[in-house]
Amino acid sequence: MLIIYILLTLLILLLSAHLLVLPLSKKRPIFIKGFEGSFFLLILVGVVAYFIHPAFYVLAILIGVLIYFTKSWLVYGVSSENIDSALTRAILASRSTSTKVKNGYEIDNSMSVKFTNLGMRICYIQYRNKSFSKKSELTKEIFRKFVQNYYI
Repeated sequence: MLIIYILLTLLILLLSAHLLVLPLSKKRPIFIKGFEGSFFLLILVGVVAYFIHPAFYVLAILIGVLIYFTKSWLVYGVSSENIDSALTRAILASRSTSTKVKNGYEIDNSMSVKFTNLGMRICYIQYRNKSFSKKSELTKEIFRKFVQNYYI
């Protein structure tokens, strides 16, 4: 049983170093997305639930599943104005068409990008694909690079 706790602690420390410490040491924003981000949030909230109340395990599972299946990003360290300017620059760089909608854009009539400001420098970015388009995927990757290259 002790080995399981040691391995779990090492896993949390490695994920924390990879997702939190490394970007902050380079003065870059924290960028949580995909499987490793959702797994990290699931483990982190699960550990907090272990110490506070076991009913919070359901919250941990919901947060992890929400981040993974909605293909959303959680960004800490970039303001919503910078997110908006990065998205418009990414749209211009990929030469795709876009229309402005509430809290985001619709790119190439195939993907909508919406971002929500959760705090001073915390943004929740959500993608919804209607159909596959190479330009919209290129815009998404350019946007990710622009956001990750901001300095805190």
